[in-house]
Amino acid sequence: MQTDQINLPGNYGRGTPRPGFRLDKYTVAWTLLFAVIGFLVIFGLSGVVLRYGKFGILAAVAVVIVAPIGVYSGIVAVPQLLGKLGAIRRKLHWWHALWLLLYISSLVFRVRHQEETQAEPLDAWALFRIVPEMIVFGWLMVRLYQRREAIRWLRCLFQGLTGALTTFGLVCLASTFWSVYPAWTLFKSLEYLLDISVLAVALANIYTLDDYQDLFNWTWTIFGCELAWVWLQVPLWPSESFVDGRIKGFLPATGCNAVGQSGAFLAVIALCRLFPLEGRRSNTPFNLVLCAFGLVSLLLSQTRNAIGGFALGALLVLIASRRIWLLVLSSVVGAMTWFLTPLGGIALAYLEREQSSAAMASVTGRLPLWQFAWEQFLQHPLTGMGAYAAGRFYIMSKMGVDPASLHSDWVELLVGTGLAGLIPFLLVIFGTWWFLFRGIYDKSLDPRGRQLALEGIGVMAVITVHSFFNVELIWHVPLLLFVLMGYAEVLRRRKNVMVPRPLPSILARSSPQTGYGTS
Repeated sequence: MQTDQINLPGNYGRGTPRPGFRLDKYTVAWTLLFAVIGFLVIFGLSGVVLRYGKFGILAAVAVVIVAPIGVYSGIVAVPQLLGKLGAIRRKLHWWHALWLLLYISSLVFRVRHQEETQAEPLDAWALFRIVPEMIVFGWLMVRLYQRREAIRWLRCLFQGLTGALTTFGLVCLASTFWSVYPAWTLFKSLEYLLDISVLAVALANIYTLDDYQDLFNWTWTIFGCELAWVWLQVPLWPSESFVDGRIKGFLPATGCNAVGQSGAFLAVIALCRLFPLEGRRSNTPFNLVLCAFGLVSLLLSQTRNAIGGFALGALLVLIASRRIWLLVLSSVVGAMTWFLTPLGGIALAYLEREQSSAAMASVTGRLPLWQFAWEQFLQHPLTGMGAYAAGRFYIMSKMGVDPASLHSDWVELLVGTGLAGLIPFLLVIFGTWWFLFRGIYDKSLDPRGRQLALEGIGVMAVITVHSFFNVELIWHVPLLLFVLMGYAEVLRRRKNVMVPRPLPSILARSSPQTGYGTS
């Protein structure tokens, strides 16, 4: 009896011709291309080894190990990145445009000294910053006039954590009457109140967990694009993109500290998504590339406080996600590397940035400023000497320096608004920490909501450490603080059943799927 023969792949029957090895022109071209690339890589690594000795060997080994992983992850990550950007674009609402306009209004295209600022407060570049703010203000007025959003907006503006932040803004505005530079205090205070108003309007129009997740992703995207543009400027203006070996942005001006902070919190966000609280991780190649992108930016910025913020954020993320084993393993490996290999000395030299012991002891010149500022605070402990103006136009003028700020949010707060402004701002910071931490461990919360709280804690660690050595949280516009505090306020409303419910919000329009119903 004759049966049919089924030829599976690799199973050739009688009379079936076996495929041979065909060498076409495309195979030859790709082979030659990869051979040339391989030769150039080997030649370059050999030069690095000969030039830098044992450190060159370490660099060569790192390239050989990391490069294939990076290429593979990059090839897979790019489609994931495009997909994410497309998803964000489809979910944009009108308040996302206001968020972007506030960011644009904070861009710096020139840095002026105190005398130039006082002589000509409004130049062409200052007008460029004011125009987006005027658009935001007009948009808000038209929106509030045409829609019945005024009550919801006022409730979001004056209740909870947002209300504490508004109180701080009003204290800054009131300090105009006793400021050392009233016009500057008035303008900067109104700017900050405008920023808070945009946050309140966004909270009044966010109804679901997806909406707030979109605001998170929109904020991360804005800063990710800013950091990518910093890197694209390197081949365009190589001499302007590095200061003492530290990467920065040239146009617009993005300081080394800002680059370091962005790299730190993007790496922390990637870490949160690589080690989620629940469920399986997704988009792993993209998150690996994002983490590497953030870490490389952080290391090349040589921003020590951002490195400390990343370390704290990574520590909290690993503890909250119950990856204690990874924390212990990395600690042991790090300690052995630090004490038993030359890398410890290299890392220490890297952190010192070739600065003298005197410069390190003075916290890179900050300590004399802070000491004099503390003396002035003791003379005006309740009211300060004017928000946003006391530090730049009094403390630094008396010290004969012009670093544009006192390099600390908290020192600026003390001399600018005294205890009157410090107390409500502390309520905002501690309240944000508290509700984000509680959100991580709230089992009644939707898993996505808990994951957002985890990301919030990681980013909050970065900006909190950064705030002790830079001015970031109290000046226009602290988008990172706002997006985190806004989510903490959402979590506060969800748990607080003793106060009247706000009008349509995440609490009022929730579904069993979102997990944002009142518990």
